[in-house]
Amino acid sequence: MNKVCRYKFLVIDDEHLLEIDNLQRKVNQAEKHPEPVMRLDAPWDKPDECFNYLNVLYDDQDKVFKMWYSVLSRGDEWFANGRFLAYATSRDGIHWERPILNRIECNGSTENNYLTHNMQGFCGSIIIDPSDIPSRRYKMLFMVSSYGTGDAMDWAKFHVPVCLAYSEDGLTWDRPTHVNPVVRGLSDGGFVFYYDPDRRKYVLVTRRVPNLPRDVSQYESHDLIHWEDKGRILVPGDELDPPSLFNFQAFAPFIYEDLYLGMLDVQYSLPGAETYEVYHKPPLDFPDQRMGVVEFQLAYSRDGQRWLRPNDRSPVVPVGDPNSPDAGIIFAPLSSPFVVNGETYLYYTASRPRHSVWDYNKKIEECKSDMRGLCCGMLAKMPEDHWVSLDAGSEGGSFTAKPWGPPHEVFINADIEEGGSIELELVTPYGSPMPGYSRQECIPVTRGGKSMEIKWKNGRHPWDFADEQKGGILPRFHLRNAKLYSYSFTLPDPDGQLERNRLNSRWLECIKHRSDNWDRNSNEPAIGLPPFSGR
Repeated sequence: MNKVCRYKFLVIDDEHLLEIDNLQRKVNQAEKHPEPVMRLDAPWDKPDECFNYLNVLYDDQDKVFKMWYSVLSRGDEWFANGRFLAYATSRDGIHWERPILNRIECNGSTENNYLTHNMQGFCGSIIIDPSDIPSRRYKMLFMVSSYGTGDAMDWAKFHVPVCLAYSEDGLTWDRPTHVNPVVRGLSDGGFVFYYDPDRRKYVLVTRRVPNLPRDVSQYESHDLIHWEDKGRILVPGDELDPPSLFNFQAFAPFIYEDLYLGMLDVQYSLPGAETYEVYHKPPLDFPDQRMGVVEFQLAYSRDGQRWLRPNDRSPVVPVGDPNSPDAGIIFAPLSSPFVVNGETYLYYTASRPRHSVWDYNKKIEECKSDMRGLCCGMLAKMPEDHWVSLDAGSEGGSFTAKPWGPPHEVFINADIEEGGSIELELVTPYGSPMPGYSRQECIPVTRGGKSMEIKWKNGRHPWDFADEQKGGILPRFHLRNAKLYSYSFTLPDPDGQLERNRLNSRWLECIKHRSDNWDRNSNEPAIGLPPFSGR
């Protein structure tokens, strides 16, 4: 049988599981590339400039990685001279070329890779829009605000207005002046937007006003002009957070398999006195020395609206050691992470100083006022499905999934230590093993990999007995000295109809009619449905 439909299940939460016994659910770290992928080391980069916000996209049409990043000019004080927007390309996502664009004059020359003039507080989130025509293929939501003195926006005391731009090539940008700005009342940066093809909506996540303590809010739009405020979606400081974690700096969401995942920038601050901590280093005997540190944690959602955080708050991308380029801050990109050949690319702005004035001043003094080495662009990769795992030690453990199938084939994505194993038994909902598919008859998987097939000694596929096991069987996985990231089942699909249904499943869920909603909008959740609570 050649044509099958493959269904993958990640173990991030209990959505597909019935019970877990003696396993630990762990958040795993991405693998950092050892060196920065972008530094300010071009001939036109000056000592008083610093690498800042970045967007990175993979253009599947051109088969090229594309980066837009800001060059922050310090001047007499931070942000006083604003930012340039610069452009670079790469074939492998690691080695980057900065084309001479000859567009913007700087220091008497146009030999640079700048796309825009120096503008106060400029930053923008960029997407490749699959829903629009080629001349509007690239979209950008951007802001221009002020952190310097004497500017009209500072004087007027209003917060950031976000504007819209579009482009055919990502280089020449048009701005529809008759509708800009399109969003008002946001905070001072850290926003990301993406297009959700199943819900057919643009989604913007950002900080709102007031922005202390900082959290994440969501706005949605069908046309990028009219935005609906969906409220705060992630708020720090629950019972699993330490007292010092009460600020979310930014959030970079993206669609992954049947989930929405997001890289959440968490900042450690002094409870009740954040402003003091910004200017004063904690004493050596203070119990929490992470003041001003910013790193990535994981958040996830099943519908793109209700967001959760795993109980394990381990960082997906932690700050580096004290001498590393990312020793102080790992700042989220202004674009969504993306997947190429199974691996998720997590680009970020890395900073040696922490999010604290005392540490910035110290690092500037150490670099003898040459700011080009303070910040850079870095990359971490998450291997396929490695976000969260169910882990077993030497004593072993198991988990039971909800009824399914029976499947044609079973595959696992796992790491297995020497002497470890993963076995699978298929059990009826009444608790009896399916004949020929007990744990004793399973051939243990003893080697890790992302597509390891589980087989039984009879050499048959469970699907061969589907008529005898109608209604589904319970898969029960047994682990010892192993980490399991995901499992996959296949079903015969000779005409491709199952695969079409699978690809459309999220969209079908979005548009399904709720029959008890006669006096409400037909796409609203039915009254009385319990809230999603899987973890």
